[in-house]
Amino acid sequence: MEFRTQIELPNGILPLNPLDQTLFVGSCFAENIGSEMASRKFPCAVNPFGVLYNPASIRLCFQELTGELLSGDFLFESETGWHSWLHDSSFCENSREECLNGLRNRLEETRRQLQKAHTLFLTLGTNRAYRLKEPGLIVGNCHKQPGRLFEEITLNTWECIEELETVIRLCRRKNPGLRIVFTVSPYRYAKYGFHGSQLSKATLLLAADAVCRAHPDFCFYFPAYEIVLDELRDYRFYKEDMLHPSPQAVAYIWECFQQTFFTPETQEFVKEWESIRRALEHRPTRPESKAYQDFLSKTLLKLESIRKKYPNLALSYEFDWLSSRLK
Repeated sequence: MEFRTQIELPNGILPLNPLDQTLFVGSCFAENIGSEMASRKFPCAVNPFGVLYNPASIRLCFQELTGELLSGDFLFESETGWHSWLHDSSFCENSREECLNGLRNRLEETRRQLQKAHTLFLTLGTNRAYRLKEPGLIVGNCHKQPGRLFEEITLNTWECIEELETVIRLCRRKNPGLRIVFTVSPYRYAKYGFHGSQLSKATLLLAADAVCRAHPDFCFYFPAYEIVLDELRDYRFYKEDMLHPSPQAVAYIWECFQQTFFTPETQEFVKEWESIRRALEHRPTRPESKAYQDFLSKTLLKLESIRKKYPNLALSYEFDWLSSRLK
C-alpha cells in the first residue's frame, strides 16, 4: 500500500561530471542547491547578482552579463550606501566607485564562468515584478525604498516565455553548448494570498514547460516544486514561517537532484569528498596529540589521492590548512 505520491525523476537527461562548471541563478532556492554543490567542491557560481525572483529581472541579469547593459546606469545612493537596482542588497558600498568596481569584478568573473559552463540552473520564484516609475526599470530588488517609487506588475504566461526565450538566446550566443535546467521555487508567497501564489506558480510552470518543449535538446525541467508540494506534502517540511522549505526538505531535494544529474563517477566523487570534508571539519580537544597528527596525515593522503584523480580541482585552501596544522 502506498501512503505518499512519489514524483518521477527525469533520470539520465543531463549527466554532470565532477569538474563540470555550473551556474545557478534565481530565487533563494537556487542558493540552496548551489551551496550544496559548492560545499562539495563542484566548480559553480551561485547568484552572481544576488537573489532574483522573476523572469524579467533574470533577463536583465543576463543582458548585463552579455554586454547589453552597463552597471553604472543603475546605481543609486540610499542611507545605507550605494546599491544597484539590478542586484540585491548584498551589493552595498560606501561610494559609487567602490560599488561599481565591485560589480564590474563580479561581472567579469561571471562572464568567464558563463562561457565555460556546462549547465545553467534557473530557478523561477514569481511572475510578479516591481518597476521603478522613473525611469521605468524593472528592478531586481527594491532595497527597502519607499513603495511610492514603484508599481507592481504581473507578467502573464506569454511575457514570461518571452523573457525566458531572451535569456536562452543571450546565453547560447555566448556558450552554444550550454544546457539550461529550469526549476520553480517551492517557496509560498503569502503576501499574494495562497490562491494568488498558486496562480503565480502556475504561470511560471506553463512558461518553463513551453520553453522546454520548444528546445528539447538543451532545455530541461527539474520538479523541485512538485517534490515539495506533492511528495513531501507536510508542514513539517517547512520552516516556522510555513513558507520556506525546511533544511530537511532541501536535503531531500538535494538527494533527488543527485539521482537526476549525477553520473556514477560523480556520485563516487561526492562520497570521497564527503569523507575528506568531515575530516577537515573535525576539531580535536588536543590538536598537538599524536593521534590527531596521525589523523591529519591520513587526511592529507586522501587529499593527495583525490588531487591525482582530478588535477584541476581547486584544493589550495585545504592543502594550506592541513600543512599549517601538521607538526
